[in-house]
Amino acid sequence: MKREKYITDTEYRKCKKIASVFSILEEDDIILLDVGRYGFVALFYYTPPRGFDIVKTFTDSQEMFDSLWDAWVDSQLIQYAETMRMGDIDYDKIFEILPVEKRTELQNQQEVFLKMADFKDI
Repeated sequence: MKREKYITDTEYRKCKKIASVFSILEEDDIILLDVGRYGFVALFYYTPPRGFDIVKTFTDSQEMFDSLWDAWVDSQLIQYAETMRMGDIDYDKIFEILPVEKRTELQNQQEVFLKMADFKDI
């Protein structure tokens, strides 16, 4: 009996590179797992004793990159808000009040991640 595969070989290779690039998210309680023929799974925000708040399965590299990019930007905004002692504030508001240099730096980081993942499809 042949086991069904849920991700193409091409998408698997792309997702593997993306997972490698975004492995830095583990510092923010976002764990990326290679689950073979099922694709990749991202576990978001561990809270004891419940476990992870969000579980996402990826078989599409574009979707995976976009989701992990958003998570990375959010983590950067949270760190900035904590450093500036802003308290609980909406991500969009944090981004709006960032200095122009910091906003540009965040936006440029997307190109860096794309190059690191050798991702040209965006």
